[in-house]
Parts: sequence; C-alpha cells; structure tokens
Amino acid sequence: MSNARNAIFAKIKAADAKRGKSSPADSRARLETPPAQLVPAMGKPAPEEARDIFITKALELGCTVADCESFADVPAKVSTYLQEQDCPGQVHIPDDADLSLLGWEDAGIAASSQLDAEALDGRTSVTRAIAGVAETGAVAVASSSKHPVSLGLLPDRHIFVLKVDEIKGGYEDVWRIGRAAKDNQGMSRALNLIGGPSRTGDIEATLVMGAHGPRTVHIILVS
Repeated sequence: MSNARNAIFAKIKAADAKRGKSSPADSRARLETPPAQLVPAMGKPAPEEARDIFITKALELGCTVADCESFADVPAKVSTYLQEQDCPGQVHIPDDADLSLLGWEDAGIAASSQLDAEALDGRTSVTRAIAGVAETGAVAVASSSKHPVSLGLLPDRHIFVLKVDEIKGGYEDVWRIGRAAKDNQGMSRALNLIGGPSRTGDIEATLVMGAHGPRTVHIILVS
C-alpha cells in the first residue's frame, strides 16, 4: 500500500515539475486577461438570431417575456404584467438609477426599496440583469449594493429588465461581463444565473413551484 502511494505522489511531483513555476505577476496577468475559451456552436449564434433564440429558451424554462421600446416604458409594462397576474400594484426595486428614477407613480405602481424578508415575502421585485444567455435562456445577475440577492430569492414574482444588446451567446461571454461587474470591493461576490422560476420535484416526484425562489419569472426586453 505504501509503495503504491509513493508511486502516485512521485507521478504528481513529476507532472508538477513539468509545468514550471509562474510568478505572482504572471498569475495576475492571466486573471486580468484570461485566454479565449473553446466555445461550442450553440454558444455562438449570429447576432441577429440571439434575441429570438434567447426568448425561445426562456419560454421553455417557464419564463414569460415582454418587449419594451425604452426604459421609460418599463413601469407601464410592469403594470400590465401585474394586472394579468391579478397582483397588487406594488414592487420592490434596488437603489439603482436605471430603475429608481423611472415614473412608477405615473404607471399606478408603488415602488419600495425595502429589502427585509418580511417586506419581500409574497411580493414582486424588479431588478436589472447584466446579461441574458441565448444558449439556455437564463439571465445573469451580479450581486452588489444595487442588486441585493434577496430581491431574487424572497419575492414570489421576479421581473428582470434586460436590454436586447445585453443578450450574449453563451456562458463564456457572461463570465467576462461578470468580471467587469464590480461593486465597491472588487468583483461581485456572487454571480447568479437564473433559469426560470424556482421549482423542485424531490418530494414524491411532485412538481412544486417557488421552492427556493420566485414562483414566476418575467423578462422585459428593452430594445
């Protein structure tokens, strides 16, 4: 047994010696400018096709999608969605200029920045996404003071606002955007990829919605 273990360690040491040693500066440079990765064809759709592919995939994941001409029209789109869902005209939003400065009152919506669990339970949140993934239909959100993770986990309904030109082909593009999505301490602590409403079938193989997050996910695409 001891001989076998020694042989394994010897192989590991030999392989490690072949790789050579890199300096801290070399390691830092690799992190700052990572090499290009091999991307499968499904992660590289033509730019004019990415939007339609993303919508198709998002619908397959159980999301709903609405087009919107500009950010100024977002509150009206949110109001329409809430009416269709027979929900109160109340939303919770982060302290983000893209959303907080919109005309929520003009659309008949009360927008709140309360983020405690009691306030968010059973409610509706509206947040920005940093990217959409055409390959799967998922949306990416980087955590920060402007995008608290609680807004994506505690409410029953989560509405994402995503610009069409933020739709990327595959996850490789999202990692690059995630590195650039920094808060006041550097790279965001968490990069969440949301693939539709929360669900589980673990208990008696019965599908349960809203198990660990929102029951519904709605995406507003701003062109």
